[in-house]
Amino acid sequence: MRLKIDKLVHGGSGAGELEGKIVFVPFSAPGDVLDVVLTSDHGSYAKAEITNIVEGAECRVQPPCPVFGRCGGCQWQHISYDAQLEWKRKILAETFRRIGKIDADVMPTLASPKQWNYRNRIQLHVDSKGRAGFYRAKSKEVVEFEKCFIADERLNDQLNSMREEIKFRTKGIALRIEEGPSFLQINTEQNERLKRIVVEWMTEVPHDSVLELYAGGGNFTFEIAKIAKRVTASEIDIKAVRYALERMKEEDAANVEFICEDSLKTVKKFGSACDVVLLDPPRKGCAGEAGAIAALAPKAVIYISCDPATLSRDIKTFGEHGYLLTKSMPVDMFPQTYHIESVNLLTS
Repeated sequence: MRLKIDKLVHGGSGAGELEGKIVFVPFSAPGDVLDVVLTSDHGSYAKAEITNIVEGAECRVQPPCPVFGRCGGCQWQHISYDAQLEWKRKILAETFRRIGKIDADVMPTLASPKQWNYRNRIQLHVDSKGRAGFYRAKSKEVVEFEKCFIADERLNDQLNSMREEIKFRTKGIALRIEEGPSFLQINTEQNERLKRIVVEWMTEVPHDSVLELYAGGGNFTFEIAKIAKRVTASEIDIKAVRYALERMKEEDAANVEFICEDSLKTVKKFGSACDVVLLDPPRKGCAGEAGAIAALAPKAVIYISCDPATLSRDIKTFGEHGYLLTKSMPVDMFPQTYHIESVNLLTS
């Protein structure tokens, strides 16, 4: 059957309509005219695979990686980078409308300094035959590759130098360039730009006292400490906190206090005035903390998110407590993939 792809959706697939039913097609591009075969039917929607590209979209490009389409690491190598950036903006705005019931004017996506070779760490799986690679999407099948096009070349060099050793491993292996806590932004150069945006936006609101939740090893902490009088940073991972405490000595950050505990516990017992709450939660968002954060009555909340759906849900909750989404900017931390990082400013 023939299908015209109208848009991209969160998760990476393209979507078109066939006889009133939405059909999702992996590795398609908006504007494609395709011959497809249905792989599953779920009533209100269906999934399909491409059998033939009848007419390729203007934004369709030739993916450089020979295992693209089999390896689950990337979903959008076949789409021009400009189009990737624009669709990340559109997907974030659409998710705000659909889940958060918010008609937000989302800013253009901040492009990554590097479209390729940006990852500072990779987690490889090893199968029973000694092959190392990433899993095929929604599978435990290991897809081996000579090099990963989104990994830093130094990681590819590490991998190639370890090929013989890896063959005899019984489990996967993590390769990384930067030392630090277990959670570390994978795109080093883009992370530096994100930190600058957070500081810039914080200067636009009162910021003497800052409460930071999900602080990790202090990725944002020591930057905002340069402009705030007091920063209280909370993180539940003891290894990350130990790393941050060592950094405190190096940075001589006397205005920073690090607490190792659950974020909700920190919020509930936080007894002093707070101008800004900065949070960078995992993919599940901060549903449990939103109401408690609002009860602190900060002037602003800066929310860094890696998941548009949970972000939209949480912003809706903040809205019920009198906070409005003032700014939202997608930050492309993961080129060639559908993943959308964003920084968002809410004010009371």
